[in-house]
Amino acid sequence: MSRRSSSCDSAVHVDFLERERRAALKKAAYLYETRRDRVNPSYAFPAPSGEKGSGPNSNTGQKGVVGSYPVSIDYLTVVFSYARLAEAGYFDEPRFLLYLLFGLNPDDVIVGSHTSVRWHFYNSSASILDSNGDLVGKIGWDGNADSYCISLTGSACRYIHDWSKVKRSLASLDARITRCDVAYDDYDGILGTVRHHEALAREHLAPAGGCLLFSSGGTPPRTRFLDDHGGGSGCTLYVGQRGHKQLCIYEKGKQLGVAESPWVRYEVRFYAKHAVIPFDLLEEPMRYLRGSYDYLCQLFSSVVVSPVSRIQTVVKHVEATGEALVRWLRRQVGPALGVLRQALGCGFSDFIVDRVEREGLPSRFRRICKGGDLPAYLRETLADCPVGVCV
Repeated sequence: MSRRSSSCDSAVHVDFLERERRAALKKAAYLYETRRDRVNPSYAFPAPSGEKGSGPNSNTGQKGVVGSYPVSIDYLTVVFSYARLAEAGYFDEPRFLLYLLFGLNPDDVIVGSHTSVRWHFYNSSASILDSNGDLVGKIGWDGNADSYCISLTGSACRYIHDWSKVKRSLASLDARITRCDVAYDDYDGILGTVRHHEALAREHLAPAGGCLLFSSGGTPPRTRFLDDHGGGSGCTLYVGQRGHKQLCIYEKGKQLGVAESPWVRYEVRFYAKHAVIPFDLLEEPMRYLRGSYDYLCQLFSSVVVSPVSRIQTVVKHVEATGEALVRWLRRQVGPALGVLRQALGCGFSDFIVDRVEREGLPSRFRRICKGGDLPAYLRETLADCPVGVCV
């Protein structure tokens, strides 16, 4: 394909996205203008096509419609560049932002008043509320590398009917998913009780710690079991830790007050701290839910036939240069060294040599060179190395 035809295709794609955004903006404006005319309670919680029954459907314990397909996005946090949002025109009508990005109808979910309350390193924030006035998310801006953050709980995510459109919107804005929870609801408990999974985990504990049952080739994750001791509030098995990747298997029915309920929820929380969460997860959550742990892949194979994809861990390499070492020193101990120099005066250098220095290599340099070669390497990688260095 020629460069000219490629650029034409790109222009057509951009034009399509712009026309789609203008159409969505027009519809959002109509929905907001006519919102007060639709106060019929039966309209407040419209069930999406394909949904059945009614009952609890989120980890907040809220009751509502339940999807016929028991896999759902139960929590979502996305971060955008403020400049990218402004460039795309999404701030021309900020009240329409939830509709334009997620297709959230203002009859179901709206943005509350903007406040100066700090939230997740953002100086300003606003609550996202459902039609009952319950909190179902947060928006943060003004801070954190000039970004914009939106978090939606499961109660808000259940009103998103077209995840493919959400995927396109986020991709067009170069957004980043920083957290996404995927849940599978075993309403009849056919995959086993929480105590059954806890017993298997106990049988596969590693001598050095962690549980081999949920190992994916690296260090086995640690498990934790919360027992209700027969109180009827439900048990929970935790695998892994928050902020990385965590599996929660818990008795959802009992948590919601139905003591005899067999309902078990399998929920995997994906975090972007050590991984890049793909947009495909929004369209095919079961694919990534099964790929999160080999144990879940085998467990779900009896009830779901689907491909499997694993989110790869991103290995962050530490910069091993003289400049990086100086930046680290300045950040970690710069103030302490400054105070010591003022206190000790001419004896500062001798004090550092006698009381602070110790043998060994900084860990970031152990794979770079041997101890005897490190001083020369540091001189080479320092931008402003003093001329009169004593060797």
